[in-house]
Amino acid sequence: MDLGPTGKVAIVGGGSEGLGYAIADRLLKEGASATIFARRAEKTAAAAKRLADRYGEERILALAADCSDAADLDRVTAETVERFGPAVHVLVTNDGGPPIRPISELTDDVWMTALQRHFFYVVRSVRATLPYMTSEGGSILNVVSGVTRRPAAGMAAPVAVWSAVIGYAQTLALEIGHLDINVNTLSTGYFDTPLMNKTFDRQPGLSKDTLGRTVPLGRIGEPREFADLVSALVSPHMRFVTGAVVPVDGGSSVGSGFGSPTAPGGKAKA
Repeated sequence: MDLGPTGKVAIVGGGSEGLGYAIADRLLKEGASATIFARRAEKTAAAAKRLADRYGEERILALAADCSDAADLDRVTAETVERFGPAVHVLVTNDGGPPIRPISELTDDVWMTALQRHFFYVVRSVRATLPYMTSEGGSILNVVSGVTRRPAAGMAAPVAVWSAVIGYAQTLALEIGHLDINVNTLSTGYFDTPLMNKTFDRQPGLSKDTLGRTVPLGRIGEPREFADLVSALVSPHMRFVTGAVVPVDGGSSVGSGFGSPTAPGGKAKA
């Protein structure tokens, strides 16, 4: 099936690695042009070089930008339009996550930083990009953590901030649907990314195998699998899908698989 992104323009946050990089790679493979941005200039440039070698440098723009800085987000949109033309067809907001801490350790400064970096990132990106979508329609996708479906101790900041993003996105879908712009949220599970590997480094008893056994499909996901869904959701074939919160988690939001130690009769392997 031709998913139809040829000639389209996308902005992908957190595009230097992990899910963001996989999304940009897939959209470029389908014929789109893409701006990727992240805070670290050297890493972002290196990611863009790999993509340019594969798809041509004329279709990739790499920018160093901080998603908590409103001026940076305005600049990302302005430079994208200057480079690729008058329209932006796809916006993907994606950037790590709020800190995992007990509520007693969440000071006002921690809360405000989490809101600036994750919630207001979405609000400001939409505000900057929306004027360039209205002429041709488009798609807005927000990447959040699946912890909103299954809260856990220490997750107050992620649950609260990502829940705010979901509520904002669903209301936005109602307000701009008549412009032929769909807005959806992807709720992630466990994926094999550099961010996940940092978790393994901090918790030596945790690994891809042990974590995968808690997932009904028996493994953690590959970034390309996440990118496959993004590519489908931004295609013309999915124009009637909007306001959705789509779990991409191997079934984890439903429950535990047979191999999980939390499942009836389940036992983790040594």
